[in-house]
Amino acid sequence: MGNYDQAEGLRRMLFGAKPRFVTFLSALEHDDRVSTLVNLSAGLARQGNDVVLLDARSTGLCTMAWMDLPVYVTLLDVAREQGAIKDAIVSTSHGFGLASIARYQCIMADMVPSVSGELAYRLDKVVDIVGKRSDVVLVDGELDQYDGLATPALEQGEIVIQVTNHPDSIKLAYSLIKRAHGKFGRRSYGVLVTGVNDAQARRVFATMAQVAGSFLSVPLNFVGYVPDDDYLQRASRSGRSVFDAFPLAGASVAFARLAQQLTGFDDFAAARA
Repeated sequence: MGNYDQAEGLRRMLFGAKPRFVTFLSALEHDDRVSTLVNLSAGLARQGNDVVLLDARSTGLCTMAWMDLPVYVTLLDVAREQGAIKDAIVSTSHGFGLASIARYQCIMADMVPSVSGELAYRLDKVVDIVGKRSDVVLVDGELDQYDGLATPALEQGEIVIQVTNHPDSIKLAYSLIKRAHGKFGRRSYGVLVTGVNDAQARRVFATMAQVAGSFLSVPLNFVGYVPDDDYLQRASRSGRSVFDAFPLAGASVAFARLAQQLTGFDDFAAARA
């Protein structure tokens, strides 16, 4: 049930049609998950793509806070007609835009159709517009209490599971797939392994693919891996991308490769696995 070829895995995930949302569900610690998304967004931007990193989590540990950027207008504000989309997308020094679904202490009930159907509908349309205006939207996402994503527009995109080689991380990653499977039914998921070498990444993927295939009949695609690299940690602590701080580091090469492959198959159309 697993696809081990990194390029083929990405080909299966990306369709070229807009809006293109790639939502990351993470089994990593907060700093590691955000660092991965910031550097991947920076890598995509360096290759000339119009990229938005969308914070779609409900907790206070948000991407905006990690990057020490103020939130003046959120997409939920735009849906409430309390701001404009252009003001909700903050330009970063890394070359990509950063937006947030809601403020740090947001009430997720605002996004549940049964509680506020009209507001949820308008929010979904705002998110859809962000996608149509961008080459790619990377989403720092989470499953809500109903095991859905923040809006239906995101649910129509691709989903990548971030995981490392620690047993607890693998267990959590599988539980995320199981929950999403219960909500969305059979669909494919990407797997991005961090803090490992190539052999370790493929072992993690093989384990997850075997379990997901045997118990859920869910196909997984190997997106790739980010190596354990002290330069990445040092860049993150200084609030910089690894490209900016250490352009020749192994992590810089890995993120550049991932970014290239995420945009290298725009003309390739494939059915979901």
